Amino acid sequence: MRRAITTGLVVAGLTAGAWAVGVGAASAQPVPPPEGTYSGTTDVPGGNAIWKGKNFHDGVVTNNFEYGLVGVPGSYTVAPNGDTVINYGPSGLPFIEDHMTRQADGSYHGTIYINGGNSGTFVLTR
Repeated sequence: MRRAITTGLVVAGLTAGAWAVGVGAASAQPVPPPEGTYSGTTDVPGGNAIWKGKNFHDGVVTNNFEYGLVGVPGSYTVAPNGDTVINYGPSGLPFIEDHMTRQADGSYHGTIYINGGNSGTFVLTR
């Protein structure tokens, strides 16, 4: 009898905990992906001399360069943690990814990963 009561309490506790976690997850506001044109700066040596920012539109990102050049397309998604992840596989560069976090002021702070290693950071602003 005592074992049945203990088992019942454990099941009830697990059910209540799962319900509470589900409520918290359901009430979280999703982070919208970036859209439009952002100006950029980077700490990559020499990067600011040629790279000027990014354009985001319907899941596709392109990089803006000096003299109005645009290129190095990638695809982007929003990760479960709210970060925007850019994959440069569409450019033939599947070993490069950018991970960006939206800031309260609407800017994005990002990290460039090459073969999984941190290769620099950047900031995007409107």
